[in-house]
Amino acid sequence: MIVKCILLALSASIDALGLGITYGIKKTKMSSVGNLIIFVVLFCLSGISVFIGHYISVLFSPIASALLGASLLILLGVYNIFKSQTKNCSTNFDAKEAFILGLAVAVDASCVSLGSGMIGIGGVILPFLMAVFHTFFVNCGNLVANNIVQKFTISSKLLSNLSGIILIFI
Repeated sequence: MIVKCILLALSASIDALGLGITYGIKKTKMSSVGNLIIFVVLFCLSGISVFIGHYISVLFSPIASALLGASLLILLGVYNIFKSQTKNCSTNFDAKEAFILGLAVAVDASCVSLGSGMIGIGGVILPFLMAVFHTFFVNCGNLVANNIVQKFTISSKLLSNLSGIILIFI
């Protein structure tokens, strides 16, 4: 189960690298408070989603729950392949922006958590890993982009496609 949680958390989090790059290209630095807010928002929403997914699975047969959960993961994977990253023009990363970013990245994480809860994957481990990986990838992307902003352009579409493909295969 831990391997599935790690793979799900990674697949749902990898597009956060693109968000971090987006902020880094604008030379916006992530604050400790901002990181904490992103972590807490992701952990709480993912945890609630796993919980709801688990109880939805009680209402349906195990086969129906597995099919519905797998369908959500596949649909989210397809969505990730086709979505485009939004650009934010702010150069200040304050608590309000961190909360909004946390909510934005929590949408994917919550859908994955809901589907995972329905097929019996999750508990506290999945939301924790999602929060850790999202925060990590946002900061990695930000750090990389801040350091090499003049040298390379990294396609956020490529990262979203990779995230979607991993979700479909899981």
